Amino acid sequence: MKATSTKNLNQMDLVLDNYLPIENLPYRGAVVKPFRLKLWNVNDSFKCPVIGTCLDIAEQKQVLKKEGISVKHKSDFEIHEIIVESSESENRLSRSIDSWLNRKFKKEIPAFSKLEENEFIHLWKSCLKNGKIEGILWIAATRSDLSSKVMREIFGDMHMEMHLNARKNREKRQDLDYQQERNRTLSQRLEEATKTKRILTKENEKLKKELSDIYQISNLLEKKKRELELELTKLREESMIGRLKVENHELQAEAKVLSAKIRDYQKKIKAIEKQNNKLSSKLDIQREMDDNLRKELERINTQFSALNQPDKEYPSLFDLSQKRILIVGGISKIESHYRQLIEDHSGIFEYHNGYMKGGAKELKYQVRRADVVLCPINYNSHAASLAAKRLCKKYNKPFRVLASSSLSTISNALVEYQEGTSIQ
Repeated sequence: MKATSTKNLNQMDLVLDNYLPIENLPYRGAVVKPFRLKLWNVNDSFKCPVIGTCLDIAEQKQVLKKEGISVKHKSDFEIHEIIVESSESENRLSRSIDSWLNRKFKKEIPAFSKLEENEFIHLWKSCLKNGKIEGILWIAATRSDLSSKVMREIFGDMHMEMHLNARKNREKRQDLDYQQERNRTLSQRLEEATKTKRILTKENEKLKKELSDIYQISNLLEKKKRELELELTKLREESMIGRLKVENHELQAEAKVLSAKIRDYQKKIKAIEKQNNKLSSKLDIQREMDDNLRKELERINTQFSALNQPDKEYPSLFDLSQKRILIVGGISKIESHYRQLIEDHSGIFEYHNGYMKGGAKELKYQVRRADVVLCPINYNSHAASLAAKRLCKKYNKPFRVLASSSLSTISNALVEYQEGTSIQ
């Protein structure tokens, strides 16, 4: 934007002096009927803001293409610069832009052009507050009857709004970069969990097929056993007792072999059923982990969407001041996210996965060092929860049982701890 001329702003009450050649000025004291200015007659201080605000970059490209001007390999700034420079004088491009703006704001022009100054500036303030200033800015720039005081006030509002928006945009871009990185990390974790789920599902289907095959074999053997028993009964009824005894002995031996095979298959069936139950349990746990990851991802996306809301108030950050935070249990696959949450807020991260096969010695050492102990119960062993609670009571450590393993639940618990809320 070109630097604003104080002299021009102070003389805006003499609008004709600013926009028309000297020979076209009316004599002093004459009553001049208000008229709308053309784009090339608009005060130089308003041309850049008007172009940048009233025409988005897509519209600016359309205007140039319509006039046969190539926009290929041109940056947004270069396109904007071409249009602003064309507004310095009346030419084919400036006339096209003037017509475009008049068509775009054809509803606002009759509504705003006849307002008195006090009504107009009041409407300007209202539009500025809700961010809808495109139409009224074009009307303000092209009205010939607004005083220099009003024009100066409008220009000042525009100038400061641009500074404020630039700062907000920088902050939003920083937050957006952070949230996008979080989103990529969670998406990767979700992809890995989905892949693991597919593997477990495939293995489970394979075991189901093997189990079905074994059932079929077992049924066939049972049928063969019944047939042999029936045949054996018939043989017993025959008169040739000697031969029947021999055959009976053979059949009994064969029946014993078949019975042994059946017992073996039954044992295999039980083993496979037991293994299938374990896999089903693992699959249920994996599904629950998938749901937690999806919920966490949805929460991040919600925060990401909230960045586009201009009036969004962001929650204040908390400072753990190098306190050692011990998390017992939770989702071990997102341990890195637990660490990032705590270390990003100046804390020291400790983690115990909740498995107590090796005893409570390691947990005892970690509890003694910790300043705060958090224990999510949805992904944790009963033994680990009880041991952690008992050790915290013994060493007088703040202890909190959490209903969820999500980052938001852990974050809220740490905020309550910092604010002095009882966490025991």
